[in-house]
Amino acid sequence: MLDQIIYAFIVIFIIMDPFSSVPVFVLLTRNYSAEKKRQAAAIASLVALCVALGFLLVGPFVLSLIGVRLESFQIAGGLLMLLIAISFALGLDMGKRRHDSVETVIIGVPMLAGPGVILTSLLLSNSVGLVPVVVALVGACLASFFILDFSSLLQAALGKRVLEIFSRVMGILLAGFAVEYIRKGFGI
Repeated sequence: MLDQIIYAFIVIFIIMDPFSSVPVFVLLTRNYSAEKKRQAAAIASLVALCVALGFLLVGPFVLSLIGVRLESFQIAGGLLMLLIAISFALGLDMGKRRHDSVETVIIGVPMLAGPGVILTSLLLSNSVGLVPVVVALVGACLASFFILDFSSLLQAALGKRVLEIFSRVMGILLAGFAVEYIRKGFGI
């Protein structure tokens, strides 16, 4: 089970990509006290966890209710994940709207728990089981909290360019996972 948890964590963490949120988080929290910044990071991570867990638990019921087979969802999700991967890898801004509050940027325009994380959680639960995915989600959200909490230090130590390169590398890895989901959806 540990192998499944580690695999699920790696996939979810790559898709969550909290490093891409660091520059925006630093900019929007630059006038915050350390405590308020920590609180914003905690809220973002907790809401991401709740959204992902909520869909993980209710998603299969909703899919069966509307008559969508898991294979179809897997193919469609893989295609969407591939688009997200392309945007990460090429540094494109595909429809993300920036607003003035941290909660809207990090939570409202789900940078942490976006469609890719929601989809992946559901698909992973089908292949590795519910418990490993729940544990992986908790771990990824916890890691995201620490990355956001220490975002100023990360950006100062690594620089904006290194964070951007890291996000692009994550996009390439995500593209590989997306192709796997599409392949499995077709039964290949």
